[in-house]
Amino acid sequence: MQPFLRPSLLPMVLLLLSLVPISVPLSAPEPQPPTTADDLSITDLMSKKGCKTFAELLHSTSEAGDSFASNVGSGITAFCPTDPVLKPFLPRFKNLTTDGKISLLLYHAIPIYYSIQMLKSNNGIVNTLATDGTTKNYNFIIQNDGDVVTLQTKVTTAKITDTLFDQDPVAVYSIDEVLEPTELFKPAEVPAPAPAPVEAADSPKATEKKRTHGTPPAASPGEKAEDEKAADNNRATAAGKSVVGGTAAVAAVFALVFG
Repeated sequence: MQPFLRPSLLPMVLLLLSLVPISVPLSAPEPQPPTTADDLSITDLMSKKGCKTFAELLHSTSEAGDSFASNVGSGITAFCPTDPVLKPFLPRFKNLTTDGKISLLLYHAIPIYYSIQMLKSNNGIVNTLATDGTTKNYNFIIQNDGDVVTLQTKVTTAKITDTLFDQDPVAVYSIDEVLEPTELFKPAEVPAPAPAPVEAADSPKATEKKRTHGTPPAASPGEKAEDEKAADNNRATAAGKSVVGGTAAVAAVFALVFG
């Protein structure tokens, strides 16, 4: 039986096989999230994590975006309102002055790193990237209740809803409200309490009617004294008349007896 392939043809077959292109489908590797703060772009992270609108505002307001980026190395904690929250707010944002827009965006970041555990264990006032060191303006209060952390201004209260990135020296959290500073927005007015009901005063006619058909009104102390004095005078007059009448009767009897 002869062999299927002659040994002299084997090198030629191998050469031909090496020339045939072999295509193997390769899937492109998915981009991995940054593992260190040095590789982090805060705006790119926000865009991919439900805060695209806020990231776009940072891009379009370069001064605010640059301030966020420059604090990545030294420490920053950013709070981004989610898209469903921020989009209805955009008309009010557009009505702000240029400085007001910058201040509002900077108001959503603290120039220090706060992990979620640090936020859950600390309460108090914090400064923001918008704070002027001389006046201590543009600050808000961090308040925690168990695992719930809220950021309170005198205008709004926002709750942290998710941790987007938390690695020293950078932390980024999503919130469910836009932080509105009192320097740009007025607090809602608290309605004044309703006045207590006042009883209607009696009209002159009603008073006169009560005096005519009801119990006579009580006399004042002066009226009582005058009434008592008049009564005493009447009694004295009556007594005098009684004495005079008695004297006249006695005289009449003597006149009859001895007359």
